[in-house]
Amino acid sequence: MEFRSRRDSSALPYVQTFDLPNNRGRINLISGHPSINGSANALFRKYQEQAACGEIQFRRWPLRTHKCRGQLLSNYFSQNTGAPYQYIGGAERTTPLEEGATAVLGALDLIKHRIATSMGIDAPFNEVLSAAYMERQRMAFHSDSERGLGPIVASLSLGSVAEMHFRLHAKYTVTEGNRKVAMSLVLRHGDVLVMEGAGVQEYYEHAVVPKNFRIVATARFISPENYTT
Repeated sequence: MEFRSRRDSSALPYVQTFDLPNNRGRINLISGHPSINGSANALFRKYQEQAACGEIQFRRWPLRTHKCRGQLLSNYFSQNTGAPYQYIGGAERTTPLEEGATAVLGALDLIKHRIATSMGIDAPFNEVLSAAYMERQRMAFHSDSERGLGPIVASLSLGSVAEMHFRLHAKYTVTEGNRKVAMSLVLRHGDVLVMEGAGVQEYYEHAVVPKNFRIVATARFISPENYTT
């Protein structure tokens, strides 16, 4: 796995890029910093205020993509805005983007700004999944492999430090015992993590383990084929 880092100017955040083997995509970590985290600080407060007054309704939704019998709830609280995301319930459990809470729309703007200034990419996101992790809650290994998913998935971390782990999907390993973690990253307040390329979701799955209370906004582009049939 090839690693590159850069800081094009003092005004831009530090960017680490990890090129995955066999042209399977890349992972970009755009680091926050106290000198540029004013917007992230305000968003963290606003998310909590709007959740407290009910404008953002965080819930533990039943998962649609699992292999267990009966209903299984997510191990975190979430709210979806924009295009329906089937993983947490589809069209009946999403808020239209034009009706989104200001915290959610602000997080989307910050993600797009960081990607544009640091990577030169104008990402046409149309969906934001906001997730709140209480103490001891985590995101288990999974991939964002939903039908119609665009090639870039980006998330803004707010609050507690979290560890993010990547490993190969079982179908790409020789034996189950070889499913070791291929890469681990530390996500801090104000960081933007960008998974770039469809191969990231095809070949890898990821897990997130927060140390304490954390909110994350994950932006995607989901094409209409995912929610019109």
